[in-house]
Amino acid sequence: MSQTSDLLTPEPLRKLLANMQTLPSLPSVYRELMDVLHADDASVEQAARIISKDVGMVTKVLQVVNSPLYGLRGHVSNPTQAVALLGLNSLKSLALSTKVFAQFDQSKLPFFSLESLWQHGMTTAMHARAIAKEEDAEQAMVEDAFTAGLLHDVGTLVLASNLPHQYRDMLAIMQDQGLSEWVAEREVFGATHADVGGYLLGQWSLSHTIVEAVAYHHEPSSCPASYSIALAAVHVANAAEEEAQAMDMGEPVHLMDLDYLAGCGLADRLPLWQALCRGESVSRAGH
Repeated sequence: MSQTSDLLTPEPLRKLLANMQTLPSLPSVYRELMDVLHADDASVEQAARIISKDVGMVTKVLQVVNSPLYGLRGHVSNPTQAVALLGLNSLKSLALSTKVFAQFDQSKLPFFSLESLWQHGMTTAMHARAIAKEEDAEQAMVEDAFTAGLLHDVGTLVLASNLPHQYRDMLAIMQDQGLSEWVAEREVFGATHADVGGYLLGQWSLSHTIVEAVAYHHEPSSCPASYSIALAAVHVANAAEEEAQAMDMGEPVHLMDLDYLAGCGLADRLPLWQALCRGESVSRAGH
């Protein structure tokens, strides 16, 4: 087990994982796309052929490319064109997220909509990537922010599908006491969906940057590692999205970890990042 995984498996989490019957597996299509990416002759056409074997995957890729998040003027219906617009790195992350979510049965998860949760991940991913780009992060870090954004709530699926009765109790406590989701989870499970998600992605040998961004996306100050723009970006993007949803539903808003951003010297960047998450165009003057 990697050092990151060791950090993410304290005793309460080990006990929680021991009570779970099934954990999602790393999708084979992700491995195929990774092989393409690592090849010297990697091409859009090769990647398009891989996803074209899966109707559900093609549908999701076209849905994403044609969504308002991408802001394209025309409609894209060709998988190869869609892959070219997404880029190979974004495609592998999208394939990973889509196929992981496909391993769960909506009929067994009455607590939430799988599609809504996936859309929340996609929005968080797009905004996290925009923040990382705004901070001139290296391309690998930008892509890690995107991937972590897509998968930051995968632990929610694992908890709800494996421990539905306890999950229902957690929702009741959260609503009755006005607690944040992760605080209620820690009270009921002894660990949070972020802990579970970080552990799972560590088992799949995803990068430490992705694992940490998922594991600490609600509480970045708790991360034992040094500052990461991917973690900061996912934290802010997720919090901004959840804040907008909470305000629409008249629910309490759980604020961002301002101490973490201040400690990283990024507190003054927050208004700009929030503007990015609202879809507003920003000026890079003075950056």
